[in-house]
Amino acid sequence: MRKMFSGTVYYDPDRAFSGYTLWAHLPNPMVGADKPGDCPGEANLMDMRGNIVRQWKLPFPPMHVELLADGHLLAGMRSTETDGTRPGLPPYTIGGVQGQLWEFDWEGNVVFRHKDLRMHHDFKKLPNGNYMYLIWEKLPLDFTKEILGGIKERAFADGTMFSDSIVEVTPNGEEVWKWEGAKHFDPALDILGPLHPRLEWTHCNTLWLTEEGDIMSSARFCDMAFKIERKTGKIIWRWGQVAYMDKDTGRIEVRCNQKTLGGQHDVHIIPKGLPGAGHMLCYDNGMYKAISRAVEVDMQTGEVVWESNSHPMPQGRMDFSSYISSARRLPNGNTLLCHGQGGYLNEVTPDKEIVWEYYNPAPNSVTHNWPIFRCYRYAADFCVQFASLPPASGCF
Repeated sequence: MRKMFSGTVYYDPDRAFSGYTLWAHLPNPMVGADKPGDCPGEANLMDMRGNIVRQWKLPFPPMHVELLADGHLLAGMRSTETDGTRPGLPPYTIGGVQGQLWEFDWEGNVVFRHKDLRMHHDFKKLPNGNYMYLIWEKLPLDFTKEILGGIKERAFADGTMFSDSIVEVTPNGEEVWKWEGAKHFDPALDILGPLHPRLEWTHCNTLWLTEEGDIMSSARFCDMAFKIERKTGKIIWRWGQVAYMDKDTGRIEVRCNQKTLGGQHDVHIIPKGLPGAGHMLCYDNGMYKAISRAVEVDMQTGEVVWESNSHPMPQGRMDFSSYISSARRLPNGNTLLCHGQGGYLNEVTPDKEIVWEYYNPAPNSVTHNWPIFRCYRYAADFCVQFASLPPASGCF
């Protein structure tokens, strides 16, 4: 398929939001490095025609990258350094391993570097200049007995399970705040879905800061989008769970409908100034239906107000992704989707018409075939450095 379709294969300049798209190859799960430079990676910024207009060479293979308003690049990268007890690597293999968080300026100079071998999946730079990221922490063995659901046959041999926490560190690497998930998740509510292993309680894969300072996240193994109140640490909003405890029967039951998720990613609130502001938007991987979709939810009512086209997964279809992926609202009301499993990106209108399509054309030994964890689209005036780039619309 990649020989026939690669790069930008469709672009409607009149209806697409023309900007620069940032993405990175997802590393192969078996690939990483103990030291910088042993297994380098790259981050790509491209125009609407698929031309790479800026590329950052990185010291480790990146899981994903994000641009900051000053033109700096923030990169969560995979380190394979371990003492044999590190969560994420053998014998405790889990997807989403990072371990290194670095910030680079536009020219590629390092302005921040931080190592935390517990780090996984997502990160953010805060308005105060600090950094926040997800970490894994081992649960006491007696506590794991309280965690319900999941596939018992898919567990670590010694019964170990991990939970998710969030930490904030200063530019000097000092930890100044921590949210411990095990103290706030509820075994009676946060039940592992029937398709997920009992390796972790939640498997959080998203970190998003609200304008009020609270935190949105995604518990993939509980098929749940949720919101944390920063001041108290309490989980104040949940949506999407497939597994639940039936009050009448006392049994774990399963539901699968428009208001449930299936291993979702990229849970966030649409920012002010964009169509749908204040609503939750995420990429629902659709593991239970083999149907992926972007789904937008009114957080006040819990109702689905918009979703992208969803199709049952025939062999070879590119808009189904069982893992990774993202969905982001654009200023013109369109939505940019990363169907990460196949490295397929597209932009759809509110009426679900495709106005831009891109296929990742270049796998190599470092990358995991074609997958892309997440992508972002930036307006042509996002940062002053963009003025030096070719036009976002690109040239034939």
